[in-house]
Amino acid sequence: MIQDEQHPTESLILQLAIGLLFPFMLLFGFYIIANGHYTPGGGFQGGGILASLFIARYVIFPVEDIDSEKLHSLQRIFLAFILLVPLFFLFSGIITQFPLLRKPYLTIMDILIGIQVGFGLGVAVLRFAFFQGSGQTWHL
Repeated sequence: MIQDEQHPTESLILQLAIGLLFPFMLLFGFYIIANGHYTPGGGFQGGGILASLFIARYVIFPVEDIDSEKLHSLQRIFLAFILLVPLFFLFSGIITQFPLLRKPYLTIMDILIGIQVGFGLGVAVLRFAFFQGSGQTWHL
């Protein structure tokens, strides 16, 4: 851990706790996303859990080494997929012809929404944390 005027040492207990919980948070987020159409939850809730990984990382090591512009670009790509996948299934009529494809379709949509929400909340937190009060602006 870097210790100087810009980067004071954070709590060792907090680092250990988040370090131990990090893989479980990741697995739990993907579990909620993958089983969202079978159980309460789904893409949004799982994405919120995945976004907490960005927040936890920032809490234990507040250094701007994640490019929020790249994350924002990935967020836009997943948003395009969220719009295009349902349009494809709607206009092709695949779901009505093959009802067994409904569950894989819902799983794909949960994954896309979960990743979109995870990136979206992660970008929002990182931009708030690093650009607040600096006078820098960003655009959609």
